[in-house]
Amino acid sequence: MKEMVKHVPDAGSYAPVTVLIDERADGVDLSYDRMASFLEPYGNADALAVARELDSKIETLLRKSAA
Repeated sequence: MKEMVKHVPDAGSYAPVTVLIDERADGVDLSYDRMASFLEPYGNADALAVARELDSKIETLLRKSAA
């Protein structure tokens, strides 16, 4: 988040990253709103690149956790 805020100060409003873990009748769901989707409207390529890298790391972590 610190790196994104350097490019788009409003990015700080999306910290901390939130992951929803929801137990349902058919199993457990993991949900995460991608940072790139939050930052895309700002039109800053540098912030978007950092957001996409963060999204990739979190999605990898979620996949490994669910395995």
